[in-house]
Amino acid sequence: MAQDRGFPWRWVIAGLAITVIALTLLIPPPGTVREAESADNSTETDFTEEIEPFEETCIPDSIRVLVLNGTLTDGLATRTQRQLLGSSSDSTVILAPFDPSNTDIKPYEETIIISHLADVSAAIIIAGILGRSEDCIVWEVPLHDVPPLVDVTVCIGSDIADMILTIE
Repeated sequence: MAQDRGFPWRWVIAGLAITVIALTLLIPPPGTVREAESADNSTETDFTEEIEPFEETCIPDSIRVLVLNGTLTDGLATRTQRQLLGSSSDSTVILAPFDPSNTDIKPYEETIIISHLADVSAAIIIAGILGRSEDCIVWEVPLHDVPPLVDVTVCIGSDIADMILTIE
């Protein structure tokens, strides 16, 4: 008994699934190179210079900063906060929504700048004002999409204590 079952949708879906799997295996995602191609081009890459991708940095309109003293010198967080507030420009306003205070653990040998945002542009600006490189920046992004109270926290270390003291 031949039944008229209609259009064979199961075969069409199975064929599409096999096609997607085959294309995924044969064509690598953008930005990746198959191992065979990279082995063939290994002699070419030995003589070429690697170029890092250009990252566009956006300058934030305002930066909320919390300054913490990680040294044994009293008043260093207040002086640093004044220096940061005084370095506001037309393009970026630096705000300090909290009073400067001390870190829980002392002393810090090196200054640490903590970015609470996924974009570290604000932390890079603060590091530049304090004369620090980007190596001192770490991330601490809040969980569960809770907006942070500040954009950047600065934990002052003894490496810039003398510089801060000589500014005033």
